[in-house]
Amino acid sequence: MNFAGWAKKLTGKTTITVGSVGLSGDFLAAFKGEASRPNSLDEVLRRFDRGDFDLVAVGRALLADAEWPRKIHEGRTSELVGFTKEALATLL
Repeated sequence: MNFAGWAKKLTGKTTITVGSVGLSGDFLAAFKGEASRPNSLDEVLRRFDRGDFDLVAVGRALLADAEWPRKIHEGRTSELVGFTKEALATLL
């Protein structure tokens, strides 16, 4: 269970999870030049269905691929784009 899951379990309040949703690596690794590949959503969906949290936020995957939500919705996961350190420049 992640932080959002524990917060909801202990407080009963609505929570949102975020962090590496749909990606293989963590955010800090990008600062070291490491890329993250698209990754399965099965685990986050399992925990969502279990009630660990109420909402899921997606960050880096959207920076790398603005069409991410549409591709997920349409089942086009083979077309997802990974996150690279170059995508950090989109924040500037």
